[in-house]
Amino acid sequence: MSSLPEILNMSTLKTIDNMKITTQVLDPITITDSLAVFQIPKAGILDMASFVQLGVTCSADGEFFFPLSTGVHGLIEKAVLKVGNQVVASNNQYGFYTTAHRQFDSPEHRAYVDMVKSGASGDRFAISESGRIVYRDLDAVVSSTAADTALTVPSFIKPTTSDDTTPLFSVPLSTLIPMMRQRKLPLFAMKEHVYLELTFSKQSVNADIGKICCRSQTSSASPVITPSKPNIKFIFDALYYTDDQMDAVTQQVLSSEGMTILYEDQIITNTAIPATSTGAGVEETQTIEREVMLSGRVVRSLLIQEKNSGETHKFLGDYISRDTKIPSALNYRINDMRIYDRDIVLPTRKYDELSNVMGRPLMEPSQLYSFDADTNKASVTRPLNQQSTYIGKVEGHQCPAGDNTNALGETDFRACSHYEGIDLTTSGINTLGNGTKVGTKPIRLLKTYTRTADDKSARELRIFGSVERVLLIQDGEVMLTE
Repeated sequence: MSSLPEILNMSTLKTIDNMKITTQVLDPITITDSLAVFQIPKAGILDMASFVQLGVTCSADGEFFFPLSTGVHGLIEKAVLKVGNQVVASNNQYGFYTTAHRQFDSPEHRAYVDMVKSGASGDRFAISESGRIVYRDLDAVVSSTAADTALTVPSFIKPTTSDDTTPLFSVPLSTLIPMMRQRKLPLFAMKEHVYLELTFSKQSVNADIGKICCRSQTSSASPVITPSKPNIKFIFDALYYTDDQMDAVTQQVLSSEGMTILYEDQIITNTAIPATSTGAGVEETQTIEREVMLSGRVVRSLLIQEKNSGETHKFLGDYISRDTKIPSALNYRINDMRIYDRDIVLPTRKYDELSNVMGRPLMEPSQLYSFDADTNKASVTRPLNQQSTYIGKVEGHQCPAGDNTNALGETDFRACSHYEGIDLTTSGINTLGNGTKVGTKPIRLLKTYTRTADDKSARELRIFGSVERVLLIQDGEVMLTE
């Protein structure tokens, strides 16, 4: 495999050279309420810092807000990067994937940088006077009664009814397309145009609330959220290095071997878990086995998001990953080998495995990862016997009271950031070229749930597989591996 020129990597250049950056603001060549397509000029090298400007309009000022941990990312359902008619990289179920990834960034970055850029506002937490975890960056009206304290999303990131006044946000290309985190594309050496396609989520009826925006509890406004089409742009940064460096790229592309680019792509497997009929006062074991469709791929990692089927949170929207009240047992079978000699159950062990996937820990309070802090271990069904998170109101939506009378409901934000995963890099270094080759048999996900009467719903799982692919550029033509 040909070596990749250092100017196409994201690593620091060994020598300091002159570089020119040109920036163009591109309008979409096609835009509707469901799709936007940008044609990227064949100029220079496509930089990861290029970004899409996004905004939406709603039916009533001040009554809608973006899901607290997701922001404007919920507007995008799918992002696709194409060369000609070939799909080079894609990111399906983008809102779920990016919500997960955001929570591994530092809270300070998310609050001071990303809140302005993406409109998410539920990324830092403080301890209230009653000792409970509470959102830190929402506007507060404090009451003498904890349950009556009211939090609201800052008005400057709430959408409005007008394209002229609605806030605008920016999503980097490296966030939209995982490939662009580690690679740059030599557009000038490619014969065909590169296209960025964004498929928008749809929010038009009450059942859709939470897909793009959530609604305040007191509002009865129309749920329709519309992409702000006049404001949707692609800000394209093209990089130009020295003539010698650019010529070297051209010569490699024109050589008999061409230029090969190893990169990361995402493949998602959707699956479901049936409900049980567990009675009161008892627990029931449910064992499932699901195939992850990654046969023949080189896999770097798996990331699992799950929740009750169709579950939507009042202020976190669709984009939650909810743990079961009693932790499930988890294992995998890869290339006919069981990964763990004993299933992993403890939230702390799952948390540790998850940090290996991302190369850094999940940056959330433990109460958002599991119910472990609030359940009674002395009882077989582990009832929730305390409330360690905020019990007031968020945009008018009442959180569970201290006695947990409405726990596990659509305003309970405990265990809503419960992700699971496994690092499959062979060297333990989370870089390209270290993935595990999966044979003809698919990866199998093995889980055992412990169900109770108040936690027996059907569940939906999304398994994001990070795979390695190879792009070959030869004589300006682009060819891809599967």
